[in-house]
Amino acid sequence: MTLTGDESTTINPLTLMESAREKYTLARARREVPELALLSIHGAIEDTLRAHLLRINSPAALGAFSGVLAAMQALDRRPLSAEEVDAVQRLHRLRGRIARGEHLAVTGETLAAYQRLATMILPRYGVQALPVAEPDRPRSRPTQPIRSQTALPDDEPVRARLRDRHTAYDEARRVRALGDQAFDAEVRKPLVPGWVAPTLIIVSIFIIGFAMALSLQNPTAPVPPPSVPIVNPSLAPTASLSDMPTVAATAGPAATVVGELTATVEPSPAADTLAVGRIAVVSDGIPALNLRAQPGLGPDIPVLLVLEPGTQVEILSGPVERDGWVWWQVRSAGIEGWCAGAYLQVRP
Repeated sequence: MTLTGDESTTINPLTLMESAREKYTLARARREVPELALLSIHGAIEDTLRAHLLRINSPAALGAFSGVLAAMQALDRRPLSAEEVDAVQRLHRLRGRIARGEHLAVTGETLAAYQRLATMILPRYGVQALPVAEPDRPRSRPTQPIRSQTALPDDEPVRARLRDRHTAYDEARRVRALGDQAFDAEVRKPLVPGWVAPTLIIVSIFIIGFAMALSLQNPTAPVPPPSVPIVNPSLAPTASLSDMPTVAATAGPAATVVGELTATVEPSPAADTLAVGRIAVVSDGIPALNLRAQPGLGPDIPVLLVLEPGTQVEILSGPVERDGWVWWQVRSAGIEGWCAGAYLQVRP
């Protein structure tokens, strides 16, 4: 993050160190959602490095993150090693992919590796961080060559699998990666036998032909027009003037007929529906919600902000249908953009 203007004047080392401790604690609580846990770990490391540069009055403290890493690596006392800088840069790139809205399935090994990286960097610069508890694993015979164990995350656990947000995780691919050839062969079998489709086509043609034959054999009889009785006006009874009732005239002000006024009443939206001017919050059923510059899912539409569950937004305009979603323009933290209305709930 690059801090400028009034925001940079309110930032001090103590504030950033406290923010780093809170984000690291939040990362430990978000282990069930690895993507959000990685974002918290990245924020804790970044706040720690910027706080240390502010303490030594380095101009790179409020600059770009790449400049922060370069300044930390060039320190005379307690600098970052080249391996640590490389690991933080990989975490920064992974954080950028999550912020752009890519749906990643982060492995538990990846999350544990970056937690170890945070426990190495944070205490070095004055931020307390609890070490990662290693789970007890049963001993088994190794099936691969033993690699040298390091505290820093390497390339293998950092690999993340892309997943489709509209479908469940593909179990067959995971099993094939483990080498289960028997299950792989079973998955490749067709789910529906080949004779089912031709049989359905033949039965459908037979049913359609039978229905057409019945309609030709039983034509619909024409409906005769309704008969209207003719009344002879000469036979209608006539009433004399003496038989008509007498209506007494009542004096009163003459009624003035004014032209009819047609009032158009627009129904107001229900209290629990999205509407312009209302306050809504991000649904708790998703890890995060992207705030885009324009409505749509196009790759050329940048993501302005990632909204966490429970974030409050103000609805400015909408709705707009695009790419199969209904979009609303909202404002959050002074940033205006578009997000999918399916993940917004009206604040009660």
